[in-house]
This record gives sequence, C-alpha cells and structure tokens, in this order.
Amino acid sequence: MSLINIDSEEEYEVETQYNSNLVLDFIQWNSTFSWDVTAINENGEYYYTSENRTFSINPLPDYFPSTDNLFIDETLYQDGVTVMDIESLNFSGGVNRFGIPIWFVDKNLFDIRFTFTHFLPNGNVIGFEPDKGYEIDLNGNRIFETPDGYSLHHDFIKTSRNTYFLISATIENQYCPEECNEMLPDEIPWQGDTFREFDQDGNEIWSWNTFDYFDSTEYNPYYVQTYNGNYEMDWTHSNSVFFDENTESVFVSVRNLSWITKIDYASKDIIWNMGNTDYMNEIYFEEDLNFSQQHSVQVLDNGNLLFFDNHRYLTPELSRCMEISYDESDYSVEIVWEHQLPENMFSGSRGECDRLENGNTLITAGRSGHILEVTPDHEIAWQLEFDNGEVYTSSYRSERIPNLHPIAYSFTLTNFTGSIEYSYVDPENDILEATIHNNSWGTGWYIYTLLYNDVEIVSDNIFINPFENSTFNIDLNTLDINSGSILTLEIYPENAPEKFQSVDFSIYSSVLLGDLNNDGTLNILDIVILANLILAEDSSNPAGDLNNDGLQNILDIVLLINIILDGF
Repeated sequence: MSLINIDSEEEYEVETQYNSNLVLDFIQWNSTFSWDVTAINENGEYYYTSENRTFSINPLPDYFPSTDNLFIDETLYQDGVTVMDIESLNFSGGVNRFGIPIWFVDKNLFDIRFTFTHFLPNGNVIGFEPDKGYEIDLNGNRIFETPDGYSLHHDFIKTSRNTYFLISATIENQYCPEECNEMLPDEIPWQGDTFREFDQDGNEIWSWNTFDYFDSTEYNPYYVQTYNGNYEMDWTHSNSVFFDENTESVFVSVRNLSWITKIDYASKDIIWNMGNTDYMNEIYFEEDLNFSQQHSVQVLDNGNLLFFDNHRYLTPELSRCMEISYDESDYSVEIVWEHQLPENMFSGSRGECDRLENGNTLITAGRSGHILEVTPDHEIAWQLEFDNGEVYTSSYRSERIPNLHPIAYSFTLTNFTGSIEYSYVDPENDILEATIHNNSWGTGWYIYTLLYNDVEIVSDNIFINPFENSTFNIDLNTLDINSGSILTLEIYPENAPEKFQSVDFSIYSSVLLGDLNNDGTLNILDIVILANLILAEDSSNPAGDLNNDGLQNILDIVLLINIILDGF
C-alpha cells in the first residue's frame, strides 16, 4: 500500500498480506492524502494496482485547548488513546499518550455541543447534548438519535443489548416542606428524574420515575432552603445510569440525595439505596461511607462499585475515587480502594473513575481541568491538565482505549486463485475453507454468509479474540451447487454489520474457466475448442460457460477473447 501526503509529498509504504492496516504516525491534521494498493504475486511481480483514491483530514479546531502540560511514566502507563468530553468548550476529543490531539467531534454538527459518554466496541461513539442523545461514527455522522419530545440531561448510554438509557427531568407539584421560605406557597414544583430505555428504533421500552418509587419525605433540606421560587426545587438531580446485565439491575446515581440506588430491571423495585441515611425512610446499609454528590457509578467485572465521590459540602472538600464491595445478604459494605485527589483537583460537580486493563484507574477530575491515571498504590502514571488561557476547562468523563479502531479485519479463502476479474476457488475434498484475521483489539462474533445467485445457502457465526485468526469450513457436498457456480461470501462483525466485506468467486474442481484443453493456460487453442463445441452443441465441458448462465455460446467466446487480451 502506498500513502502520499499531497501537501508535503511525503510517502508511506507498507507491504502486508492483509486488507487492513493501521497507520499510526503518518497522518497529519489539515492534510490531503492519496493512496492505492498494488497486488504482488508469489513471484514478487506487480500485476494489479487499484484506482488511486484521496481523502482529507480536517484542520485541528482553534477551540481545542492546549495539552502541553502533561506528565507520563512510561513504566506505569496503560497504553492507548484517551477520549474525553471537554464540556465547558462544547465538544469532545481524544489525545495520545503525549497529549497530542488525534480526534475530535466537530461541535458545529450539533445544535449546542456533543458531550462524550463512552466508546463502543463497534468503533462508534455515544454522547449527548441537552434533550438529544446520539450514537455517531468517528466522522460525526449520526447512527442513532433519541426521538423528539424527551428531555435528556447528564447521561446517555448504550447497553450490550443494543438499547439506550437516558435521564429525563420530570416535574410534579408537591408540598412545600417545612424548610421552605415562608413567602413560598404551600405547593411548589419539584424536579425529579425519569430513567428511560429505548430500542434501536427509538421506541421507549422501559422507564422508572423517582416520583413513583422515592417518598416525598425523602429530600435534602439544603435544596429546599435554597429554593427561591424560580424554576423548580431540584429534588434528585440524578447524573448517571448503568445497566448491569449480570444481575439484570439498573444502578443510578442520585446526586442531590447523595444516594446510589439499585433497581431490579424486571419488577422495577428498589433493591437498595446506599449513601446518606439522613434522608432515607428505609436504611439498608448502616455503615456511613461518607460520600457526597457522587457521579458516574459503574459496576466492575468483580461486581464492586466504582464511582467519583465529589465530597461536596463535607469537611474537608476533597474529591476522591471509591471502589466499594457490598453484600446484600447482610447489607455489609466496605471501601476496597480509594484515591483522594489533592485540593487543587477538588470538583464540586462532574467527574468519573474508570478501571483500566492494567489495574490502574483513570480519573476525570471534573471542573478542575485534570485527567490522571493512578496505580493501585496511588502512583501517578499519567496526568493531563488542559490549558485554555483564562477560560476554565471542565470534563464529565474520559475513557482509555487502545486506539480508535476496534474493528479492523480481513479474510482469506484457501485455494483462492485466478485474476482480479475472474477469481475461483478449487476446494480440497469439496470443503470451502476461510480464515478471518482480526487485526484489532475488538472481540466478538463474526457472521459469515454464503450466497448462490444472491440467495443465502449457508449462514453461521464464529467468535474471534483480539489479534487472533479463526478458520471456518463449509462442506459443499451438502449444497446443491454445480462446478462453475458463482458464489458470494459475506462476512461482518455482529456489532457492526455496516462494516461487511464480501468476495465473488467460482467453484471449480481443478477447472479453470476458459481452459478447454486443461493445460493451465488460456490461449487461441481454447478459443478454437470452445467454438467447435458450440457448433456441435456440446456443453459437456464446464470450462466453456464463462459467464455462468448455463449456456455456451458466442458470449462465452467474447469473454474468453477479452480475458486472453487482458493478459491472463
């Protein structure tokens, strides 16, 4: 493959056996590139070059803040790309280990902004702006968006079941608690939350309203005392939702009550509330973990909870990451691990903690403008501070991924040969063998389908681990196809059907189309033999049906002549 920067005339070349290759260091912002691929046969001879194509990389926007203030310990760092939202500047982006920007979402593609929430295994990105949730590709094209008529704030996620959860503000008139200003009426509007789930068609399939499950006597007096009659009394102010497929439960973070609530998905019953017991009518966990105004509750693979404790309104106000284990049989709870941030990284709102593959934790320190990676022993492995002059920079979330391309694969067919235009497979013992080469960090099921005359005759799947190859076989003896039949093999990742690959080929048992005398080459002798067979109305030689229409006539002679002239 040859890749040329048209602006600088720099050239990048790579020789590979696969049809996907990840170029890491050559691509530059604000540049145009041309590329083509040249096929090399087993003798090292060049025999086919693809059409030359071009693509362009946008300029880096001037609103991307400086990322020069960075520390890294290469011996501790989890390699990869850090993707984050930069909420205060209304866009999201990604940087490499050295803080160099490598991706961004153009905020001008959205009404207000795009706030990143998480990166999907199919290579798409989940995010939101006020009242709209999106799944987009890396170029900002919308794959899914929530239907009109639903409010949305703080969080929008996609589950492993390919459904979407969001948080909607919900307003109801309720009594004015005793802490209300005496000038306020007896009834005031309260703002709670409804957690909603949508399918891929945008249909609402599940919802849970705080007004239906929390009692109105369970409130934080601070938000009543500070309510002045404008807008609504901010009752719950939930800020994250997480669906745990292992327990079929929904975990929500209710910021203004300093609660984490676990909900049974099927019955919608509250399994427990954890957090500040001052506002709870029913106390589940007696032990006070002393967290406040928390954000981004997640369930780890070990079943523990991981979240960002903002620790607002507590003394001292020092934010931290917390990993908590709990036992529902006796309602015991324990802090397994915590990392307290220094005073300059305190964040009264926003924030997230992510557990990385190497055991480190990636911390988004909310309003402080810091993102850092720490080891279990609290050593700093990586730390980034955004510098945007006098304008403060804040983030909700960040995530570390190996690179931006979890899906990069190719496949090969055993005994695949012929020309670019006329390829065929000579299967051994009538077994069609194919191998899928996973050249990326993504893992999962791949669907393969064999079609005959555009009709599906075989469909199955195969699981492939990161950077591994997997082979599958199709027994052609069980299929009603003839030698010379044109088949199509289609392959795609189950979670990204739009990234399918396919190849058309003929099936021949050591028969080369057009090779009427079976001497392994195509020339004038084959044309003469084919002409004589047509005159004699003899169609017994399958190599004579070059267009696979079941007939041997002048059209096959024309095809054979063209193949020979093209230099088979």
